[in-house]
Amino acid sequence: MRRVAVVTGAAGAIGSAVVRRLSRDGDTVVGLDVSSETPAGAADSIACDISDAESVAAAFATIRDRHGDPTVLVNNAGVTGSGGVEDESPDDWRRILDVNLTGAYLCTREVIAGMRSAAAGRIVNVASVNGRFGGSPLSGPAYAASKGGLITLTRFLALQHAAEGITVNAVAPGPHDTPMWQALDPAWRERILATVPGDAPGHPDDLAATVQFLCGPHAGYITGATLDINGGQWMG
Repeated sequence: MRRVAVVTGAAGAIGSAVVRRLSRDGDTVVGLDVSSETPAGAADSIACDISDAESVAAAFATIRDRHGDPTVLVNNAGVTGSGGVEDESPDDWRRILDVNLTGAYLCTREVIAGMRSAAAGRIVNVASVNGRFGGSPLSGPAYAASKGGLITLTRFLALQHAAEGITVNAVAPGPHDTPMWQALDPAWRERILATVPGDAPGHPDDLAATVQFLCGPHAGYITGATLDINGGQWMG
């Protein structure tokens, strides 16, 4: 059966790579993003502010009307900060948590009923190595806290919905070749790359392949897991 898959942050480097991967599997992929750009492979694209409950509800109502109930959700959208708690303003703190953590919550609650009815569902949350080791001034406190919260939310949802045939997992990427990575000072990039082995930074398509696996038929016995894709920056 052809699945309906929703990818948030679909216009970004990682999101667009996930869209391409899932579309190759034959899924009807719908991209959500504040941008109106339709990534390659997407059957549909809807402008949506995932931090806003009304915007999310409207977007998923449109998805259900056009395509049916989603049984795959990739919560990928995210924004970063910088500095420490004295540097990051309360407005920035709230905005980052609203997008990175509340956004995943809002999108997830829109798909659970349909997945429960189908007795099948795959949810993958894109967290970060910063949610593992506590972050740094390069990420800022809200980003680290939101990604750590996303890992915990993953476990909660996995426990809550396992008996309904829904798996919930996360990936925790380290350095990957994205605009967020390229925006870092070159000296910081070199310092980070000196701590990881192999072909770094990671390629978004390789990360998307891991997400694709977690959404696929061979990952049915994996739930509540966070896969660390960060070149050994975190070994937990």
